[in-house]
Amino acid sequence: MTVSTTAKPTLTGTRDALSGLMIFLTLLLALLDTFKLAALHDIATLCAWSFVALEFSRLTAKQRLPIYLLLGSGCGFIAWAWASGAEIHPLAILGEHLKLAMLLAAVNFIRLSTRLEQVDSTPGPRSFVTTLGGMHVLSSVANFSSMLLVGEQLKRKDTLSALSQIILARGFSLAILWSPFLSILPLVLEQVPGTELYAIYPYTLGLALFGLGYTLIEARYRYPRNLEHYQGYPMTGATLVMPACLIIAILLVSGLRPELPTVGVVALLAILTPLLLLTLQQGPINAARRFSTHVVQRLADTRGEITLFLSAGFLAAGVKACIATGLFSLPFAQTDAAVAIFVMWSIVGFAFLGIHQFALVATYAGLLADITTAPILMAIAYIIATSVSMSGSLFSGVNFILQARFNCSGRTILRNNLAYSVLMLTAASALIYTLPLIGIQ
Repeated sequence: MTVSTTAKPTLTGTRDALSGLMIFLTLLLALLDTFKLAALHDIATLCAWSFVALEFSRLTAKQRLPIYLLLGSGCGFIAWAWASGAEIHPLAILGEHLKLAMLLAAVNFIRLSTRLEQVDSTPGPRSFVTTLGGMHVLSSVANFSSMLLVGEQLKRKDTLSALSQIILARGFSLAILWSPFLSILPLVLEQVPGTELYAIYPYTLGLALFGLGYTLIEARYRYPRNLEHYQGYPMTGATLVMPACLIIAILLVSGLRPELPTVGVVALLAILTPLLLLTLQQGPINAARRFSTHVVQRLADTRGEITLFLSAGFLAAGVKACIATGLFSLPFAQTDAAVAIFVMWSIVGFAFLGIHQFALVATYAGLLADITTAPILMAIAYIIATSVSMSGSLFSGVNFILQARFNCSGRTILRNNLAYSVLMLTAASALIYTLPLIGIQ
């Protein structure tokens, strides 16, 4: 019995190390290919899917279901295209979302220098506002880790109050509107022809501020008694230094060198910034030790997100192959405000029924890539739909965490976010409808 108990952790540690090294190699190869320093797309693709093969058995049943659906649907579309005479390049199809897998692996390194430090504060509205703001900024780079870190500090009697649920769900989902470290923005920049970071930022940032403003007003008038006594977790400036550094760096690089691939710049900064901060804080030797330990012990934790994105890319590639072969046509020949609004609402609707929002965005972007004549409108639609689905759908990663980790009820989550979801979609629809009137497509 003793030998068996010891062997299992050893085996798990070995697999973590092998998988971590495999996805780290994928990251390095994909970075070199992204910056056109070497043609390594095919090798990086093989490494990425090798990582998936190593880690697939460790995915949960809930994680596997959408992946099975994506891969199965992709195989169907690819077989249909191939039978109709399309030329299929397996590695090109498997590597459709390689750059996003690279980004997800890179963003995982931000954990290295993510830490929470609380500011002393008295209960009340100020504590709610500063906790919401800190959560919003932290989640812009720390991904789902921010929900776990902050949620543990806000938890009372193994669950979260309505105000704390709102802080976690909306603080995270509104960061999706503008953070290049939360996957959907790079996905849109990569998949929607003609989009640029600075072209969509004014509108998504405006909607993020609108959502935060509404959240503050809602807390004031919907939960006045709870707000007066709310004990949050305001964070020190030191906690928010790294998120601020990362966001400022990506904006500077994108502004000064717009020709550089945004997804590559984000991935590179996500690795180098935490490493630099660790080096300044602990010295190069300790920084290198923590970096290498992270690779072999924690990097494999990206298995769920990377597998999902690669599978969504596989489906998107299959859809594109069918469209290129002329197997089916779309009901419209170009995109406009009406199409963008329809796509946005339909993504949210399907997400509320349980279909993963990233898979929906990948599918729609693949279907509409060749007829996208209003890239800014479509980009806004995809990003808003993802954000609203994250906070409102019971099947999103955000609400899975609220339910599974913090024992929040699905009914409470829906009640907290339904009015907010409708309002955000309505505001975004009005924005999308108005932009063409001032010449923005």
